[in-house]
Amino acid sequence: MIHTTTNSSSTRVNQRKHKNNHNRRHSRRTSSASRSNDLQTKATSSRMHHTENSHAGLPTPPPSPLTLPENIDDASVSDAVAKERLLAAKRQGHLKGVISEYTSIKRDGYIVLESTYHLVIEAHACLRREGTPITPMLQVYHDMLNDNIEPTPATFTLVILALCKRDVEVQKTVAMLKRQSARASDFLLGPAAVADLEEDVASLQSENSAAKALAVFTSAVATHGAGAFSTDLLDQLLRVLSHHGDTEGALTVYNHMSSPTSITYASLINVFGRAKNIKSVQSTFDEYKTSSPGEPRCAQVYGAMVDAYLKCGEVEEALRMVEHTMTEDGVKITAVPFNTIIRHYCSVGDMTRAKEVVASMTVPKDASTYGPILTAYCQADALDEATEMYDAILKQDLSKAYGNLANYAVLCLRCDAVERALQVVTKDMRAAGLEPDQVLSEQLLTYLLQREHITEAMGALVDIVDILSPRSLAKAAPRLINPAAKILATAQALGKARLSDMLVVSRALANALSTMPLALATPIMDCYGLQKKTDRVSVKDFSVLCEAGLVAIQDNESFASCVVELLWSFQERNGCMSLSSDLAARVLERLERAKHEEAIELWKETMTGNGQSAELARKVHKAVARGEYDVAIRYLKEKTAKVVPTAEPIRDAIALAGKQGFLAAAEAIYDLSVAAFRAHLDTARAARAVYLATNSILIGCAQQGDMAKAKTYYDIIKGMGQYPDGNAYASLLVGAANTTTDEATDALVIYEEAKRHHIKPTTFFYNVVISKLAKARKLEPALRLFDEMQTLFKLTPNAITYGAIISACVRAGSEAQAVRLFDEMLVHRVQPRIGPFNNMIQFYVRQQPNRERALYYFSELRRHRLTPSAHTYKLLMEAHAMIAPYAMDTAHRLLDDMFRDDTIRPQPTHYATLIYAYGTLQKDVKKADRVFAQAVETCAGDNTLETAYQAMLDTLITNNQLERAESVYEQMTRSIKKSASPYIENLLLRGYGQKGWVRKAEKLFERMSDKTSAQPGMVVREPSTYEAMVRAYLDNGMIQKAKATLDRMASHQFPEKVVAAVSALIRV
Repeated sequence: MIHTTTNSSSTRVNQRKHKNNHNRRHSRRTSSASRSNDLQTKATSSRMHHTENSHAGLPTPPPSPLTLPENIDDASVSDAVAKERLLAAKRQGHLKGVISEYTSIKRDGYIVLESTYHLVIEAHACLRREGTPITPMLQVYHDMLNDNIEPTPATFTLVILALCKRDVEVQKTVAMLKRQSARASDFLLGPAAVADLEEDVASLQSENSAAKALAVFTSAVATHGAGAFSTDLLDQLLRVLSHHGDTEGALTVYNHMSSPTSITYASLINVFGRAKNIKSVQSTFDEYKTSSPGEPRCAQVYGAMVDAYLKCGEVEEALRMVEHTMTEDGVKITAVPFNTIIRHYCSVGDMTRAKEVVASMTVPKDASTYGPILTAYCQADALDEATEMYDAILKQDLSKAYGNLANYAVLCLRCDAVERALQVVTKDMRAAGLEPDQVLSEQLLTYLLQREHITEAMGALVDIVDILSPRSLAKAAPRLINPAAKILATAQALGKARLSDMLVVSRALANALSTMPLALATPIMDCYGLQKKTDRVSVKDFSVLCEAGLVAIQDNESFASCVVELLWSFQERNGCMSLSSDLAARVLERLERAKHEEAIELWKETMTGNGQSAELARKVHKAVARGEYDVAIRYLKEKTAKVVPTAEPIRDAIALAGKQGFLAAAEAIYDLSVAAFRAHLDTARAARAVYLATNSILIGCAQQGDMAKAKTYYDIIKGMGQYPDGNAYASLLVGAANTTTDEATDALVIYEEAKRHHIKPTTFFYNVVISKLAKARKLEPALRLFDEMQTLFKLTPNAITYGAIISACVRAGSEAQAVRLFDEMLVHRVQPRIGPFNNMIQFYVRQQPNRERALYYFSELRRHRLTPSAHTYKLLMEAHAMIAPYAMDTAHRLLDDMFRDDTIRPQPTHYATLIYAYGTLQKDVKKADRVFAQAVETCAGDNTLETAYQAMLDTLITNNQLERAESVYEQMTRSIKKSASPYIENLLLRGYGQKGWVRKAEKLFERMSDKTSAQPGMVVREPSTYEAMVRAYLDNGMIQKAKATLDRMASHQFPEKVVAAVSALIRV
């Protein structure tokens, strides 16, 4: 039973001192963690257990004291030592190290206080790999309670969130295992496989994470009160409980909520629906509608209503909700509620109605629209109907449709449509970025073996291995050895064994295994002995044969003779043999044991050829570094017929050429190198080399803005079953900056994709993503990623990182965070750049005006010997000219200081600052006019003079001198080449509206264009232009014209939030 205690702090310390003395005088406690025997969650195989959080085989912990400190009974001293050790372990970024250190500390009898317990629990929450149990974390929590330490609200929150997250993981894994079990029981695999899966399901469900989360929450509220916990925490717990249909638990949580959210109501509706309590469903929905009048309706609540109606047997009400109520209440309808209804009809076997709903949908369909129908037809063995649905689902995003594809593949096997099954597993899944699970892989290979389709079985195994990611393959390889061995044995028994085919099968698995299994090695060497004269094999298979020989040939003399034969055979073909250093060393060790001088000499002579690979790659890279691209390309053309360049220097050469803007040269180096890799290297090493080169050329194309080519190389990498690395993802974001209006959303999408595919991020990757979030003022995710890069991946923030995160804080108005991170940057001795200093000065000039603080950061800039930028001086002028009391003389003097001290010539933007200060703040048009005249004279010919014109026009319009403003506007159009930006025109629209000159406003508005590719000189309307025109109409009571302009705005691809903001003006 999870509980909490409320002893005073002093009592707790005294109790623990007595307890620790008792432990040291008698026997050490056995680590409770070592007694745990929890199931480690599977990723794709029910028999393969993750062991990251188990205590067996833990790495050596960080250095610890060999003896206890003399004053261990002093709680603060003991806790400080323990905390230092745990912090050191946490900084390593590996949970095993933290667990090991914690176990050692407890065993040695250290006193651990609340903040240190929190540190350990936080380490579990941050470092635990997704899919692994949280039993070790709960053990720490129980240790805390047993030591009479009262958790703080923050600690309670960590434990509850971890339990909720784990419950979601378990539910997903259980659903996956149940689907695998259903497919396993349907076809070919015996009851043992099904029993294994069912046992795993039962073990996972026994974790009871949701019930434990509720128990912890109950203790937390009893200790600290519900007010100490966020609504978001309660919503997450409520959502988990609703999934289990725990009505009582859900109501317990709800009764502690002071301000329910839409998520709250959706969860309550869900739990009441599962209980088939239609009255409570309806009353909760009614309460939701009355609780937030005037606010936009949440589609999730309405979706929960559809599901609840169906669970309660109210099908017509569910249909009415989708067809009428949601539209009437202004809820944006998606495919989700329709899919829920379709799923219901399929569950009761009413396929006709399900297809009618699909046909009636007026919103875009997705994979979940067709998935339930496809699954139902698969269960009914209706191949033709299932094929129709499968063809439809192929047109959708399949990233979450693995179960549907797997069901259809098994149906095809049951109906002897083997070609179609192979198409699904080896082609369609690959195209969708999906990986076949081990149950499906076994079923496919078993089917082909039983029908003696040996060639197809070999091809299928190779394709399956090729599709799997390295991590998945490492887990699946032990399960695939048996089918692979059966394929080779059956081929031999039927007299269909060809050495080249057997090598293909072995090569597919060899890269995922530390050593080749005897079951594979023996038939390969037997076949080689029979067919070496007739079946010519590729030089790529040299390493496979060496590996097989090491395992299958036990006699050293026989092994040496085989190696000599292999070497002469391959050298006769002028082949380029490239082996890993490990394999080369193991072969040499066996040869030396055999004392076979000829073999040793020949082997050493052959292996020195690997040095030619490094030399060629070095020459190519050196030529590129000198800018001699033709020389680099000539080297490759002359040498790659017999020498394979080393992959890493080629990768760097491609990257360097791309970075310098010579994409044609980078692509030529790429093409020649990739051809050599594929021609001479074994499959695994070729795949790695090609990946490195392709990833590098992708980066070059993206950074040069050639996104079409970057997308081509991205698709090549995905076609290999892999994904770009962190730097490539970051480069894609950089390159896409000019093609998107929502860079923050794109950044998070790419971040999630990289995280989903276990891409190891880089500092550059985090810098780009944080920068995108900063531009969108998304501080919370930016701070989360800033912390994550250090705690999870041990990446050290650089000056660019600090610049990006400080910018995020400044843009979001978080002074405390900005100051903290700025000071941290200086403490960590990161070589500062001008950006963070400008950010801090700008914050205290524009967001929280404080001249003293702004000048302090300028003095810090000088203290760190940085040179101010033109923007720095603009901010200093604003600090003096726009923060009362105004110091205009000082602001003016900066025009001379910037050139005298830092050789920066005053720019139009500096004069514009003075114009704004005089004209819009002080309403002194004459002084503003004098500064404007000085700007026009001093900056004649400057392309940015438009900023001074804009400031002067704003001054005149603000001071009700619209006729003069028109005259200045005409002067501007004659004197400078104006940009397509509409901000000056927006000022005139504002002035015309305020003056009542609506016709002039309309004429100016219509002169502009909505096309970003408009002809030179044409001003392009932006959302702000539409807003200015709407305001002009509203200022003059022309509501219908304002609405018509809003409709024009809505017809363009502007962000919904922007359009909604303008729409709100009309409603007001």
